[in-house]
Amino acid sequence: MILALILEAFRVETALASPGDSVRGKKIYLGLCVQCHGVKGDGNGIAAPSLMHQPANFTDPNTWTHEDSFYINIIKNGLIGMVMPNFWDVLTPQQIRDVLFYEKTFKKSK
Repeated sequence: MILALILEAFRVETALASPGDSVRGKKIYLGLCVQCHGVKGDGNGIAAPSLMHQPANFTDPNTWTHEDSFYINIIKNGLIGMVMPNFWDVLTPQQIRDVLFYEKTFKKSK
């Protein structure tokens, strides 16, 4: 019940927020995400081989099967056991949306 309330509050926060900006998102991505997810967004960054799990491949259309709130939650809170760190204390909600907006630019058509 509590988890459902938290997720709903997060969805409302996301819905009220301004859209992402890929120019700002790219700057953040190159500083925080590129080491694992790679310059091409394909999950082949320089740190990827040393990780227990392959980082998300943003070029794969199958990566993008959820609503934005799902991906925002991952950027914000990380993934336990998957080496994906959380950025809730590093990035503002707007910066998280900016990163997501940039990550979506890698998506290839099916």
